[in-house]
Amino acid sequence: MTGKNPPERSIAEAREWAAGQEFMVFALEPPGMFPFHFVVSKGGTASIVTVRRPKYLDFNLVNIAYSCRTVIKELRALAIGPAIRKEIWVRKNAHTWYRYLVLPETLEYIDNENGADAIG
Repeated sequence: MTGKNPPERSIAEAREWAAGQEFMVFALEPPGMFPFHFVVSKGGTASIVTVRRPKYLDFNLVNIAYSCRTVIKELRALAIGPAIRKEIWVRKNAHTWYRYLVLPETLEYIDNENGADAIG
């Protein structure tokens, strides 16, 4: 896990938002043991989720790739199979979340209607 303090309030709000979106949410104990904050599952797909609260509220792929570069590197280094997705969730406010899929060479924006944009 990165050296910064995890955004505990944002993590709690992300789990609450996920449950409201009909994700099954699995909390991790003890907190801080892994380079991600919780696990979600929906429709047969499982994802590990890291919550970030960037200093600047610009959510385009280039800026997220830069501001979250350390956590992206940590997620890519995890030795887990391709059946489990690696995601970063960025909070705009308590009810607005931006989701990004971390792939081996790219980062994709995931909208809540299953569309995506990619950056290499």
